[in-house]
Amino acid sequence: MKNSLKGSVLLLALVLNPIAIGTGGASGSAQVQPSSVDVRFYPDSIYSYPLDSVRGWYSALLQNSTVIWRGEQPLVLSGIQLELLSGNDLLEVRPLTVPELAKIAARGQRLVASGMLSAVKFQFDGEALLPADVRLAKEATLAKGEALLVAQQLFAYRGDATAIRLRVWGNAGGNAVEGSGSISIRKAEGKTAFRFPLKGRWYIGAGASLHSHHRWGVPEEFALDIVRLGIDGATYKGKGTRRSEYFAYGAPVLAAASGRVVVAVNDELETDTDLRQPGEAADAYLARVTKNQGERLARGSRGIAGNHVVIAHAERQFSVYAHLKPGSLKVKVGDAVNAGQTIGQLGTSGNSTEPHLHFHVCDQPDPLMCAGIPVDFANVELLAELMPRPLQSGDIVIASD
Repeated sequence: MKNSLKGSVLLLALVLNPIAIGTGGASGSAQVQPSSVDVRFYPDSIYSYPLDSVRGWYSALLQNSTVIWRGEQPLVLSGIQLELLSGNDLLEVRPLTVPELAKIAARGQRLVASGMLSAVKFQFDGEALLPADVRLAKEATLAKGEALLVAQQLFAYRGDATAIRLRVWGNAGGNAVEGSGSISIRKAEGKTAFRFPLKGRWYIGAGASLHSHHRWGVPEEFALDIVRLGIDGATYKGKGTRRSEYFAYGAPVLAAASGRVVVAVNDELETDTDLRQPGEAADAYLARVTKNQGERLARGSRGIAGNHVVIAHAERQFSVYAHLKPGSLKVKVGDAVNAGQTIGQLGTSGNSTEPHLHFHVCDQPDPLMCAGIPVDFANVELLAELMPRPLQSGDIVIASD
């Protein structure tokens, strides 16, 4: 491809109602109260996602967890252990040693220093994962009100996994301390039958693949960035310096399932300034779009998603259609829509480096303040694939009527 797709509706994200659990006790003559160890997760559950549907391999991504210390005496951590469970059976044990915990603390400090911890609060459900009275620790010893952010821990397994348990060991004031918390792993529920939100042949520029930026953000973990290719494999004709030169631009965007419109933004402007210019060096281009991206982040969902539609389906199930062409929406808030109905036109508004449709399903009506849900489509064929499977980055999709 002459121009690679880098833009998406989101960078990182959030989830709803994180679990806050303090369990376990200490050995020795004096016991630290279990509530002193506060283990939290965001989102509040993990969706498994196929790595190889035929052979039964799956992935589970623990996006965010925090270990918060509430005790009076400093907690000197001796280790944290992540355990992949199937019922009561251990499938995998992943120890995080003190040197690794020190690295985790250092990464947390870099996140604070960069300002990204505040800029992307939606990735941590606002202050639910990291309350206002909690600060990230500088090392593997936690003073009262300090925390470690254990993020983006990926597990691959065959068969069924039901939970990830996080266990903590340390010492506070000469007393042994233990604590733990668990987060469930579940498969996506087939509450709604979805159809691909575009007609014809399309290219998945970014999907839920592990090398995609989508998979590592809470709202967009299972999102798709969809473009159209020409016969030479490019996404545009000419030099690609104007949005009208892109094959996808202006295509009808369809409701992926029946439901009711709960968000409809139609007045965000588009620009050609985020298109990569002929001969522009990759590092210079990245610096330019990163600056623009930061400005859009400050504007929240409008700045990132641009013109967008959100449709409510089953309980806690919303489909999001982002980067639409301004003035193109055919629906408004409150409208009932049918699967396959045109809701607008594909554009490049918001955080988009070229015309494409960003589509995802999540558990809340805000494109940022939600947690992603995996989706299968009933009407797609994958070019050169004989067996059905979830869509991945690089797939060519043929969507039937």
